[in-house]
Amino acid sequence: MEINKEYTESFNIAKQLISDRMLYENRMGINDDKVNTNLISKHYSPMIVRKYNIVKGWPLYIGLICDEDLSDLDHIVNGVIDACFDMIESNNIQQMRNITGILSETIQKYYNKKKNNCVEGIAILLYVDKCVVENFYGDYMNHGPCRIEWAGIINMLPHI
Repeated sequence: MEINKEYTESFNIAKQLISDRMLYENRMGINDDKVNTNLISKHYSPMIVRKYNIVKGWPLYIGLICDEDLSDLDHIVNGVIDACFDMIESNNIQQMRNITGILSETIQKYYNKKKNNCVEGIAILLYVDKCVVENFYGDYMNHGPCRIEWAGIINMLPHI
């Protein structure tokens, strides 16, 4: 099988970028040690949306805009959900609201401890038996385009 010139060139460019843009842990981009959030190479820290199934399979969606390595996000979320297990089992609307607040604050504190003020936005959607609780922080609260993108992804995810 013959490898074409375009493939070889794109492969070499990508390999060089991987080498040039490596920061630390799994992060990539342009060195951003002098600022809270990545100003120039934002395309290396795009928004993510992650779905979790909590107690009895009810869905929990988390959107995050953060300039830090998110490889440990599942561990953070699972720790909070385990800590809030009694609140989830309480069958209480206010407790569901409290869970989203605890989750949001924990994510902020955890990642901002790694790099000061690197968490730009958090969106949380918790659905439990005909009750939806949404919690926004930062860019999701302040910028309509972030909420529109969040809503579009939430609408798309169940259909994938």
